[in-house]
Amino acid sequence: MQFYDMARKVIEEECEDYFLGIADLSHSKQATSEQYASLIAIYPRSISIGITLPPETFKKSLLRNSVVYNETNNQLNTITEYLSTLLEQEGYKALAVPKAFRTNKGIFVSLHRLAAISADLGRIEKNMVVTPEVGTGVNWGTVITDAPIGVMNK
Repeated sequence: MQFYDMARKVIEEECEDYFLGIADLSHSKQATSEQYASLIAIYPRSISIGITLPPETFKKSLLRNSVVYNETNNQLNTITEYLSTLLEQEGYKALAVPKAFRTNKGIFVSLHRLAAISADLGRIEKNMVVTPEVGTGVNWGTVITDAPIGVMNK
């Protein structure tokens, strides 16, 4: 079974409405990729997983403390940790990326955004990933790896 199909199976055990994309970050032309150059040198490919949120949680004020948002965080943690473990068992380096990194300047920068847009799952608008299907109503998770996985999307 190819990795993409196996990843879909893992994701579908956790949720029904999702996005999945694989990208080669080493060729990314996004400005954010410069901030992650040393990380991308070790883990050049990304697996981007997005879980669609119900429309009532889209408002930012509701999103931060939303039970649904916390549940999707847990689902994403389960999925990304499992995929990382599977890749590592095959002898590859893999890292389930935390929700955000803090830079030395104290600014949050999202590797999730870079992975999602590099996989052509959406575009950046107002510093957020916007998908054609549901706009900003997606919670993103990411695995970065050195595995030679193909670049393909849902």
